[in-house]
Amino acid sequence: MEAGQEREGFTSAVRATAERYGMDLSRPLALVSGGPDSVALLRALVGLGGKPVVLHVEHGVRGTASLEDAAFVRGLCERLGVRFEVRRLGLEAGANFQERARTARYRVSEEVADSLGLETVVTGHTADDVAETILMNLARGAGLRGLAGIPPVRGRFARPLIRQTRNEVLAYLEKLSQPYRTDESNLTGKYARNRVRREVLPVLEDMYPGAARNMARSAALLREDLEALESLAAGVVFRRGGEMVIDQAGLSGVPCAVRRHAVRRAYAELVPGAPAPDAALVEAVLGLLGGGEGTRMLSLPGGVVAAARTTGELAFYAAGGVPEETLEVREGRFVFGEWEVEAWQVAAFDAADAARPEVAYLDAERGPYRVRTARDGDSIRPLGLGGSKKVLRAMMDRGLPRDLRRRVPVVVAADGGVAWISGGELGEDYRVRGQTEKVLRLEVKRAREDD
Repeated sequence: MEAGQEREGFTSAVRATAERYGMDLSRPLALVSGGPDSVALLRALVGLGGKPVVLHVEHGVRGTASLEDAAFVRGLCERLGVRFEVRRLGLEAGANFQERARTARYRVSEEVADSLGLETVVTGHTADDVAETILMNLARGAGLRGLAGIPPVRGRFARPLIRQTRNEVLAYLEKLSQPYRTDESNLTGKYARNRVRREVLPVLEDMYPGAARNMARSAALLREDLEALESLAAGVVFRRGGEMVIDQAGLSGVPCAVRRHAVRRAYAELVPGAPAPDAALVEAVLGLLGGGEGTRMLSLPGGVVAAARTTGELAFYAAGGVPEETLEVREGRFVFGEWEVEAWQVAAFDAADAARPEVAYLDAERGPYRVRTARDGDSIRPLGLGGSKKVLRAMMDRGLPRDLRRRVPVVVAADGGVAWISGGELGEDYRVRGQTEKVLRLEVKRAREDD
């Protein structure tokens, strides 16, 4: 193949990848370190007629070499007529440096993209990067998500070289007579990825020519399977207020793989961007459904609680979200924790409306009323009972799951008595009678309810 044809073949392949995965390469922010992959990315973007803005992130740990990298990228951008931006991080070398550097790069790139009004951020990940990731994840015992490797697109981040091998990148640069920088830290065995790149992949390529491309292709197929499973999992997970909920009945008829993905999906909705729970933790969560009396709970990373309730649902919510304040009930709507409270003075008592568990009619003159959560020692004289009962006991007798008993709103009257446990008992002393002149209607429901 002639040099010009080979160059066109590379850029055509990049264009095909962009079209397949819906990447907008017209004006992206390109992360360019000066290494071969990112330099090839920049040359391909320009070759496709794009107008990228280049961001070079200097980590500040390689001394003169780091400054020379920045100068090289700046000079390349000047020759290509491309805008150049540089940001310096000043990270300290040490444990988990590569992961810390990656996190910082992505954070800075989003900040720069936002400031310049750029929608897409592109990186120079190749098929070899995908293969390396798969091998390391496989060795760690990863599941389907780990074996799916690096996605071509995640949010605003796109990887146009994801189907090209590193050898193809080097051949493309050679035909362009385009120099690049070499990061000597990538040549050492200090980092696991370097050892996989330098010691493992070459052996696999020797035994199975095209191994990196084949693994990247397998990862693409696995991502499609993953998307199918996640779509099935989405059908049994729903949001209710501040909770993500999985209906136990919905889980009973689905394969184990869908159950596991449902747990991960519920968790991810509460803590976006956090690492997914590992297999053992997912199985522990599903084990909450395996029996035992009462509500069974498990604390998860990120301050999330999983609770298997006697009502037949598995709920996920942020720990510590119980409001400690006491709010005065005023006409209108207000939010109390994960609940929305609506209060209006109305003309008369409506028996049909009052039969709804989320609604209460109270004697307005016994107010002002306040909203708080249940406390030890709280008691109520439930309507029609003829005596008093501890509030927490009333909740338990009603079958309210244990983890909800100190989270649901309780309405307290001016004299300190409990007038209503939302969703349940109404206090005898605060009910609307025939001679009641002012009637207060309360309604409590989950905030942002969408189920």
